[in-house]
This record gives sequence, C-alpha cells and structure tokens, in this order.
Amino acid sequence: MASVPIQDRSLEGVLNAPSPAPPDTWQTVEKILALRRDFGITRLGSVTGLDRIGIPVVQVVRPASRSVSVNQGKGLNYAQAAISGLMESLEGWASERIPAERVWRASLADMNAGGMWSHLHPAATPPADSNDLAWISGWDLISGSFRPVPLAVVDTNYVIPSPHPQWLQRNTTGLAAGTSLQQALIHGCLEILERHAHHLATRRPHFFDRYQIGVDTIGGGKSGEILGRLRQAGLAAGVWALPSPSGLPAYWCHVMEDPARVPLAPLPASGFGCDIDHDRALAKALLEACQSRLGAIAATREDVIGRFYAPPERSELIAWFETLSRGGLPFPENASAHGGENPLPAILQAMVAAGVKAVVVVVLFSDEAVPLHVVRVVAPPLEVSIEE
Repeated sequence: MASVPIQDRSLEGVLNAPSPAPPDTWQTVEKILALRRDFGITRLGSVTGLDRIGIPVVQVVRPASRSVSVNQGKGLNYAQAAISGLMESLEGWASERIPAERVWRASLADMNAGGMWSHLHPAATPPADSNDLAWISGWDLISGSFRPVPLAVVDTNYVIPSPHPQWLQRNTTGLAAGTSLQQALIHGCLEILERHAHHLATRRPHFFDRYQIGVDTIGGGKSGEILGRLRQAGLAAGVWALPSPSGLPAYWCHVMEDPARVPLAPLPASGFGCDIDHDRALAKALLEACQSRLGAIAATREDVIGRFYAPPERSELIAWFETLSRGGLPFPENASAHGGENPLPAILQAMVAAGVKAVVVVVLFSDEAVPLHVVRVVAPPLEVSIEE
C-alpha cells in the first residue's frame, strides 16, 4: 500500500516526539547545491567583506522567483550563513509551487466556521469576490484536526495580476524551512510570535524609552559574542525588549556606525528575534540587524528601495547613536521557557497565550533524503503587520 503523503497525515506525533539530531550543516548545504538546478538556484556567494563587522552573510540567487530573487543568510560561521540563506530561498521555491490538485474553491462564508477567518476582512459586509476564494487544507496543532486555509495566506505567487483578491493581505510570516519537520514548525511559530510582538511594540507609547536594555548588562552567550564583534568594528548596538502576551523572549535591535566616521551605511539597521531563551532571541535579532545592514550595502535585493538610501540628517544620526549607548533595563537571566528536549509544546502554549484560535500547518515540501522540509504556519487572528 502506498504511504499517505505528508500533507495528508496528522502531525500529532511531531508535537511530543524528541527533537531529532541535526545533520552535519555542510553536508546538507552540499546536498542542496547538488539539486540547485531543480530549485532554480544559480548562485551562493558571500557578501561579508563588503562591511567591516566580519559576521558571515551570504546571498542566494534564484532568478525565476515569483517574489524576491535574492535571499540572504547569516550566522556565526559560514556553514550557518549558507544553510540560512538556502533555506530562505527554498521557502519561496516551495510556496510558489503548490500543486493544483491540493487546491479547491469556495466562499469565505462557507469556510469561515466559528469566525476563524473573519479578521481577514473585518467589514460587516464581505466583498463580492469573497464568494470564490482558493483554499488549501492544513493541520491544526491546537485542535488536532484538518482545517481549510485561504491559499492567499499560504502561497508566495506575487505575480501581476495577482491570483488572489486585493483585500487579502499577503506576507511571508510563518513560512519556514528546516532539516526536520519539527525544526520547520518551531521556526514558523517563533517568527509569528516575533512579528506579533513587533506589531504590538509599534503601538506602545514611548516604546524606545520604556523598553531599552542596557547593553553593558549583556555579557556572555552568543549575543555577548556578537556585541563584542560589533564593538571591535566600531559599531554600536541598541537593544529593546518586545513585551508580548506570549511570554517568550523577543527583542528589537539596531546596529549603527559612529556618525563621526566616514559613513559606509549611516542609517541604523534593524533586527528582530524571538526564541525560547533570552540569549537565543537576542542573538537572532543582532544577526538579523547585521544581515540587514549588508543587504543595504550590497543593494541587490528588489525590496531594498530608495528610502534605505535617503540622505540622513547628521544631527539626528548623532542623537540616535548616543541613544543606543545609554543605560537601560538589565538583561534578564537566561532561563529557558521550556524544560524538555522538544520546545514545540511550550511554543504552542505561548501562541495560545498570545491569542491564537488555531495554529494551522500546511506542509509544502518534505524530503528526508536531503533532508528538507518546508511549511507555512498560519495562526489566526494574530496581527503580524510590521508596517511602522
């Protein structure tokens, strides 16, 4: 008997299974590159040397992408940066190629049991084109059952004309890849919580004054190592805690060069991170800020547009640089938010605390031979808009 495709199976076992040992990172990179023609990848290259920080950042080029054709990856070493960039590129590849046989059409009213998708169009009267939407099935980790999901919040076919109604907001939040299905799920869930926390922070009065962390209170761990490398390179970092009902640590960082020096990329670069302990979350945010800075310097991504190069007011740069260095709240003790080997149950509890009605997983690609797994996690009705 043929095995049931992964997208049609229950994912219940992933919740409580022990975390699988990760494969060798370079071996996985080599296996993915051996399949690069199938994935449409034409280049994996380092842009690290364009900046003075020295933290590895790579770019992966996939010219036929239906969204951005250049993805970036970062890490404390080149293996981590390479796998990070490749996984991000493959997230887009998989979410552009959803087989037609997995999709059906129905109205929003027919699929909106319990108001699960009402937040997508909060107006009292749904638009006329809500009577004919594309849907796909996903597994809800909360209820332990299959649920319909609007295809517009799953795929990344950002083509013109759009295959979906304009009123459906689309983004890549919750799109995640990993060397195990469990790793991909964890990554997708944490990204949703991170962007929800960011969304809430932008609506808090005087956020940057109230939630700044004193950088001098951050000593060890990966985050301490990254801060040390930034200081050596003559850059400053600002750190802010993102308060969130999920209870998981989340941070917003700025990395910025001294305005007194000849500028390379004068505007502050932002990074965000959420994880099961404070050091991991902050290290994620700092690495992302370093990556964002190099994205602006390299100027190869389609979404790095003119506003990233707007001539800054020198007085404003000096004032903000001084703000980054001022004291603040102490960095918390690095206690983990879960006590077991598999953090997924604790992360799901955090998502429920944040207000989700469901955590629906759509498996987009799964191949143990690489190994490579790509999922889209959707968590209605959390707001993850990151427009500031």
